[in-house]
Amino acid sequence: MTASAGDLLVEKIAPRLRALVPMSVNPVGAEDVDELIQDAIVSAAQMLDSVEHHGKKVTPGNIAYYAMLHIKSGRRSQTASRADVMASATQLDGKSAVLSFEDEVGYDPELDAPITLGELLASENEDPSLAGARNLDWDSFIGSRDYRYGVIARNLAGGGTMRDAAKECGVKYSTLAQAKYRMADHLREFFGPHAVADSVRVPKWKASIAVDREKTACHAERRTR
Repeated sequence: MTASAGDLLVEKIAPRLRALVPMSVNPVGAEDVDELIQDAIVSAAQMLDSVEHHGKKVTPGNIAYYAMLHIKSGRRSQTASRADVMASATQLDGKSAVLSFEDEVGYDPELDAPITLGELLASENEDPSLAGARNLDWDSFIGSRDYRYGVIARNLAGGGTMRDAAKECGVKYSTLAQAKYRMADHLREFFGPHAVADSVRVPKWKASIAVDREKTACHAERRTR
């Protein structure tokens, strides 16, 4: 783009778009007006560069008009896709929608409170990242210590007993009991003194959800008194 075309964009086209976009274009999904204005200016710059490259002459009004048409139809400066579920055009076609986690999607009569989308999507299961990190830590610990530690841990975690573990290892119960005490010392050494507390700590992303639910339950309880 030449300097004269850049001046035309900044002085004539951009001011028109800043005035027209807020009045004529509705944001789609998570967009806001400022984003749309910037996108319209980028689209106008692309058009101006194209017509200049082909040796055509246009007025600032022409460029602003067609940039507005692009924005209103859901086209954006970097894409005109109508297949991407997050694309503005796809949402304008009614094929997808962006919703807030705070949107109400139902009602809980027991709590006498609305149910939000975030509550429906929040899993009550263990955080996969924590489970994965724990497995890596245990693999590292077991792999660098007495193989019997793995047998002890597997049996106890599966509801077995030390006698079952001793039988699997082919040693006496008393021998494996001593190994268990050594394992406890090595675990504290490897994982640190706060390992147990860390293992039951609620992840921060779950804690915020729990707080919101407790507040809702408290409000519902006050209303029933």
